[in-house]
Amino acid sequence: MRLKKYILFSLILMGLVGGLIYTQTEQTYTLEVLGIPVTLPIAVWVILPMFLMFVASFFHMAYYSFINFMRLKRYKKDYDTLIASFVNALYREPKALQYKSKEAKNLGTVSDASYLIPQHFKIDTKDERLRKVIDTLKDINNGMYVELEGVQLSPKNPILLRNIENRMKEEPTYSGVVLKNCKEYPKELCKKALRIFMDFSDIAKIKEYASLFDIETLIYLIQHVKEEKKSIEYQDILYIIQQAHMDLDGKDYIAIAREIKDVLAPDERLKLFELLKEEDEKSEAAYLYTLLDLEMIEKAREFLETTNEEELQEFKAYLELKECGKNYPLELFV
Repeated sequence: MRLKKYILFSLILMGLVGGLIYTQTEQTYTLEVLGIPVTLPIAVWVILPMFLMFVASFFHMAYYSFINFMRLKRYKKDYDTLIASFVNALYREPKALQYKSKEAKNLGTVSDASYLIPQHFKIDTKDERLRKVIDTLKDINNGMYVELEGVQLSPKNPILLRNIENRMKEEPTYSGVVLKNCKEYPKELCKKALRIFMDFSDIAKIKEYASLFDIETLIYLIQHVKEEKKSIEYQDILYIIQQAHMDLDGKDYIAIAREIKDVLAPDERLKLFELLKEEDEKSEAAYLYTLLDLEMIEKAREFLETTNEEELQEFKAYLELKECGKNYPLELFV
């Protein structure tokens, strides 16, 4: 804009000077240039140096205007790159970006390797790109599912995982999609998806994801079956334990034995732990607990006779007290 004004006023000035001189004298002057005589009005000879100065200054100003334009363009591009870096940091997905200026690079190298975690979401920013990200994070933090269009987040990104959890709450059937892709997601998310999946699926469907179970999820399943009055068989529980390759200890087996009391029939409870004790000796205490809970005293005593003297001391003490007429609750001994 300034360059246009300079051109305009320069032309006006040359026109005024030339016009003023021409009104005073219309004489001509001849100047030999490279042996060629050039005859022009005196007014033209006066404004000719002005014109040459104008042309030289015009190119000088145009050159530096172009330099400033390129510099501003570079800063604008760096600004956009910094905004992209902040967006990545807010989404906790930082990545290295390229910067043109040293100043932007000094700032960008920090944000490219950092997370930005807002302490609150009442941030007054005028940049629409940052505003959109902050609003998205606010909604996700408030438990809403947000469609992340054009945003590429890694499967273990905490914001993505929170958004998936929100979606499963709004749309429980989406848990099935998560379970089918559990190799991509952390174990904790898959456990949450499995629990949600249990709420609307039968045991046959649930068993398809037996390999994802751990002791907490198995206990949750048994409790869920009891609360919802669904059906489950001992073969189902055995299958899940085997497919999940659970590393269970004695307390875990006892926990299972306690939970299945209101879910399985007595003979199924006994059958389950008869099979388990053949596979894992750590389940022997739970087998014995089941026998005593079912008042199968003789069978329990026979089993204890096959164990070493220092094993299962608590149950031996329970039977000795029972023989002496002392009827204490079995739960005190497990």
